[in-house]
Amino acid sequence: MFLHRHFRIIVLAVVAVMGTIEVWTALGETQAWDEGIHISAGYAYLTQGSYRWNIEHPPLAKIMCALPLLALHLSMPTNGPGWKKGDEVQLGVEFLYLNRVRADSILFPARCMTILLTMLFGIALAWWMRRRFGAPAAVLALCLYAFDPNLIAHGHYVTTDVPVTVFYFLACVLWADYLESGRFRDLVIAAAAFAIAMVTKFSAVLLIPTLAVLYGVRWFQTPREFSWRRLGIALAVVSGATFLVVNVVYWPETLRCLTTNVEPLTAVVDRSTAVGKILYIAGKCFGLPAHTFFTGLSAVASHNKDGHASYLLGMRSDQGWWYYFPVVFAVKSTMATLAATALLLAAGIWLAATRVSRRVIQQARAVPFVWIALLFPPLFYFIFSMTSAINIGVRHILPVYPFLYAAAAALLVQWSARRILWFAAIGLAALQIGECASIFPDYLAFFNALSGGPGNGPHYLVDSNIDWGQDVKKLARWLHAHGTNKAWVCYFGNTSMRYYGVEDNNFPEPLDRNGWAQIDGYAVANVTVLQGVYVPLAQLAPLRLAKPIAKIGYSMYVYDFRKHHAAVH
Repeated sequence: MFLHRHFRIIVLAVVAVMGTIEVWTALGETQAWDEGIHISAGYAYLTQGSYRWNIEHPPLAKIMCALPLLALHLSMPTNGPGWKKGDEVQLGVEFLYLNRVRADSILFPARCMTILLTMLFGIALAWWMRRRFGAPAAVLALCLYAFDPNLIAHGHYVTTDVPVTVFYFLACVLWADYLESGRFRDLVIAAAAFAIAMVTKFSAVLLIPTLAVLYGVRWFQTPREFSWRRLGIALAVVSGATFLVVNVVYWPETLRCLTTNVEPLTAVVDRSTAVGKILYIAGKCFGLPAHTFFTGLSAVASHNKDGHASYLLGMRSDQGWWYYFPVVFAVKSTMATLAATALLLAAGIWLAATRVSRRVIQQARAVPFVWIALLFPPLFYFIFSMTSAINIGVRHILPVYPFLYAAAAALLVQWSARRILWFAAIGLAALQIGECASIFPDYLAFFNALSGGPGNGPHYLVDSNIDWGQDVKKLARWLHAHGTNKAWVCYFGNTSMRYYGVEDNNFPEPLDRNGWAQIDGYAVANVTVLQGVYVPLAQLAPLRLAKPIAKIGYSMYVYDFRKHHAAVH
């Protein structure tokens, strides 16, 4: 069969196309909001041993992306106001735009590390799928993954969202491999994946109940294979791997806790959250210091308790909505993804209906464990995400998608004796590729056709679903093409406008009629602030009454306030 004979070439070709798209997109965009923060924090970890920056995210992804920057011999602005005030946003701006090399020469190498990770994961996904379900399923799953606009969008940024997606998936499927094989080697590999996930993003703590449930299910299916001794060994290996990896990645911080007088963890954790209470009890019982790994966990829990400015369907809230992520999934997922989801739901309903006469326990024990390992982790992750008060983007549910693609591909191929399902598999891949091509190169702004496409996106969502401050280069090119480099701008992001040649002026107050009347030129605003997120809703009221003449990358709206233009018309 063609796929079997040329499997490696096909996989490498698909991964190469994905990487090429990501590189092209990365070169055309300025920094997304969080990138300067992550890059400067990673460089501070490596060169200063200072782990006080961006503690809400573990350091691994930031260290990974900062590694190639060591060859540039960059300066860390330790004498600047950002460092002195502990302002991570300001530090990121100073590091990118006041350094010895250009910002793009810092940003691109750092982004390449995330791009490389997405490509390597594509190969790993195809390898695991081929081993489990065969080459056709592997190629289909890889195509769905590699041409997902949301994964491409976030796969070229220096953030923690795609890295945790990678290691969450690997931890679950490798754990499933161990539970089925019982081999110590598989246990060590799964434990390593779990430990790496834990130092990638704190949402990886959801792996703890996930892996526990998978262990319980496998024990229920084959109880004779699971002794108390095996459980003890598994807990010891996973705990030991996590302890080792955390201390290696956080080594300067760990050394600080060992050699200096660090305040106790009980003095700094927020006990008003469940996570804070657990950390307080652990700190009290074991005398734990205020290590950044623990204080970061507490900070994330406090952030979730306090909430975050959010937008959904024209509404604004600091505490979010339980249905935020279902809406996000419905409008930001591709049509191919929605079709794959519907297929899995239909298959589940059909199987339940055809086996309804069997006893429940017999049914549960008869379900192939690999299917539970593919379906339970994303379902649990998604449901738990619905309880979050931080509702700012599809990026927070990215770990769901690789599981979904793997399960859908496996299902279609396993049922491929029916010829129509071969056409369905081919059609699903073609649809995914077509949707990917349709949004090039503005992947962050992808919305599916059912929702009205990217132009209709702000009716549903803003923030990192569309607009993360990434389109300043595109704005500069647009202004240049229209004979100017000046504009009145209300920008959502951390990029320096003037660094890229845009002479930006601030808008007057909304009730300052004379100030608005004096504007003579193009007015530009990011869609997030236009919707009243992070700024008062009335701030840009005069713009919302006008009609934009252009949408730069779908994230920046341009309005024509030129007086001579108005006089001509």
